Amino acid sequence: MASSEQIDELAAGDFLAPPTPGTLRFIPLGGLGEIGKNLALLEVGPDVLVIDAGLAFPEEETPGVDVVLPDISFLRTRRDRLRAVLLTHGHEDHIGALPFYLKELGVPVYGTRMTIGLLRNKLERRGFAGQATLRDTALGEPFQAGDLTVELFHMTHSVPGSCGLAIHTPAGLVVHTGDFKLDQTPVGGVVPDLGRLAQLGAEGVRLLLSDSTNATVAGLTPSELTVRPALQAALEDAPGRVLVVTFASNLARMRQTLELAEAAGRRCCLVGRSMLRNTDTARELGYLNVKPGLLAAPRELAGIPGRELCLLATGSQGEPLAALSRIAAGTHPFIRLRDDDTVVLAANPIPGNESTVGRIVNQLVERGVRVLAGSASGVHASGHAAGEELRFLLEVVRPQYFIPVHGEPRHLAAHAQLAAEVGLGAEAIAIIENGDVAEISAAEMRVRGSVSVGAVPIDAEGKGLAPGAAANPAQSRAVVVSVTMDRGLGKLMAGPETVLVGEANQAERRLIDEGREKVRQAIRRRRNFHDPGDVRRAVAAAMEAHLAASGPWRPRVLAVVSLV
Repeated sequence: MASSEQIDELAAGDFLAPPTPGTLRFIPLGGLGEIGKNLALLEVGPDVLVIDAGLAFPEEETPGVDVVLPDISFLRTRRDRLRAVLLTHGHEDHIGALPFYLKELGVPVYGTRMTIGLLRNKLERRGFAGQATLRDTALGEPFQAGDLTVELFHMTHSVPGSCGLAIHTPAGLVVHTGDFKLDQTPVGGVVPDLGRLAQLGAEGVRLLLSDSTNATVAGLTPSELTVRPALQAALEDAPGRVLVVTFASNLARMRQTLELAEAAGRRCCLVGRSMLRNTDTARELGYLNVKPGLLAAPRELAGIPGRELCLLATGSQGEPLAALSRIAAGTHPFIRLRDDDTVVLAANPIPGNESTVGRIVNQLVERGVRVLAGSASGVHASGHAAGEELRFLLEVVRPQYFIPVHGEPRHLAAHAQLAAEVGLGAEAIAIIENGDVAEISAAEMRVRGSVSVGAVPIDAEGKGLAPGAAANPAQSRAVVVSVTMDRGLGKLMAGPETVLVGEANQAERRLIDEGREKVRQAIRRRRNFHDPGDVRRAVAAAMEAHLAASGPWRPRVLAVVSLV
């Protein structure tokens, strides 16, 4: 784990410069200490890569907020050096932010055929068809991103086309697992490429970034095929309609449901726009083979006996506008629950969504329907590796340094403990947070300060951040305010220093210069801070208040805190 000795000073004046030769820099802007909103930067020399760009759902039902995006204000300070966006798979928490940000970023996006197909659907829905450079990338075929060489390798997850990343850099090899489990009997039959992982390990991996979601779970994650008996029983035995609710991107679950429904003599109806779009994409790409006549249109439902019908719907996380929420509330335009219906919640709640999903289940039970929910009913298997799989992967890759990613603090800590148990020393493991700046060289790994991070709420109409709006130079300008504090956070050691990202006239530059003194005064008045995040908030608030009192100019204020 990163110790206080690993946290070193990051010179404020050099912060925006590329890493020194032989050093790579990893900066997560989302996805660490939380589930969802995954987005991270990898910097080596003059090159910057974005790894995934996802969204999250509000932890509690929040009026007016449909999804939450990572704040990319700091990424905008790197935009002139950004080379590519790399995608590990097509789930919302890894690609969902791109329809809002991709036009502004203006770089190619690389992913497997299925991932790019799912992303293309989302872009078309937002009216961006043909406006982005999407690179359908074959597994095992390296490509260049600036001076970096990137390769995708197959990993098994709950959506086809999932992959890990091998990024060859002048500062060493970086391996990112993506979301995965070591499923040896996956739907579709393609097992994870452990051979390539072993080869990469033999070459020497400088930094491993690995999925931590199930690190607190002992043993092995069950195969996707283990849900088949419970699904089959529900579809064969239910006296009326069966409503199977899952993520629209869980194509493995959808594929099994369609196959079992056909065998049980049931026709299927897809409920939810994303379910329809993803199924169409999977059929076009050859992942789903749906026999003629199996799918029924909504207008046909009234003429099909309940015993002969299976509905596949979205809304497994209780999303307010998804199909299941409206069905449970009795407001869906063409589906009304019946006493003999069976609802199969073929997913577990994402951490933070338990109460929302619980309310939906209660509504269903109150309406008299039978509910089979999640792993407890045998209708869900996680797509993430459990402890023994994570341990095995660490032993195969044998990285010099390791940073657990994708998970809440308890998941990251459990994954770090597994790394220690397979022989990595404390100096080789870093548990970091969103905004932390991790620098890795052949000699050491250390956390060298932190940058501003945040969240952007988006309403049900996709508003809150209009797609492409941030590309307006007046809106994308930022002021970076850097300060250096003592480790006790009671004394300002250096700064504040300011750097303007974007154009500004002489009067605006003078305002920024004057703002430094306002920041200095705010820190000295406060004197004692709890942590670097506390300092960042105070620095940003002081500069923002100064600019607000001085006129209509409102650049984004980014606070950077270094410790000595």
